[in-house]
Amino acid sequence: MITLMIADDEIMTRRGLEMLNWHDHGFQLVGIAANGIEARQLSLSQKPDLLLTDIRMPGLDGLALMDSLNQQLCAPKVIFITAYHQLDYALKAIQLGALGFVLKPTDPDEIIAACLKAKATILEERQRQHTEEELRDQLEEYALTLQGKHTAHQESPSIHPVIQQMLQTMEKQYMKDITIEHIADKNHFNADYLSRLFKKETGDNFLNTLTRIRMQKAVQLLANPHLEIYKIAEQVGIRDARYFGQVFKKRYGLTPNEFRKKGDQSHA
Repeated sequence: MITLMIADDEIMTRRGLEMLNWHDHGFQLVGIAANGIEARQLSLSQKPDLLLTDIRMPGLDGLALMDSLNQQLCAPKVIFITAYHQLDYALKAIQLGALGFVLKPTDPDEIIAACLKAKATILEERQRQHTEEELRDQLEEYALTLQGKHTAHQESPSIHPVIQQMLQTMEKQYMKDITIEHIADKNHFNADYLSRLFKKETGDNFLNTLTRIRMQKAVQLLANPHLEIYKIAEQVGIRDARYFGQVFKKRYGLTPNEFRKKGDQSHA
């Protein structure tokens, strides 16, 4: 849901906007303001994703309202409602970063269309931010792994001793064909029970953890330019070099060769 706030000093306009079927279009109405000052206070408390506001209001007009909110960390996207004789204000609003404007008398379909366009922009920015955060996390993992500081788990006295032993085994024997069934049999545990216990204690499943260890070891091995990719795959316990490449790219966003070239460029 995209959170939406409405601000307009004309009561009939406010009521008309409030009655639109926002929910069916993916919006949650979180506030309605009768003037610019009230709109600013509500925006700061409710932090809406989108503000639909009249451009001329008593107390604080739309331009001053937007300028004030733009100084906040969680400034909403803004769509202005304006009249024909206020188009010069609307052009200034666009310069301030408004997503658009609709003309009075307001047409419900036009308002919904403008808000849906703004919604698409907001969702695109969210996705881009999420992608940037994932890339930042990957870069941090690269750095830690190359420094030899990244491990698959944190030593903790509170973790179950059997799981602690499993993690240590995985760190030492990642190059072998190890399975949770083999470890369970060796320690006289039921494999399903051990699998559930592992997930509970570590927050991830056995295979994901083993794969993470193997990929971290692969990153270290890729620093050696004379070691061929298929040899690296074998040394981290993956016999199929093509599958190794697929797993590596899924985790780091680059093929092993691309990753190696980036490493070479960074040291050039």
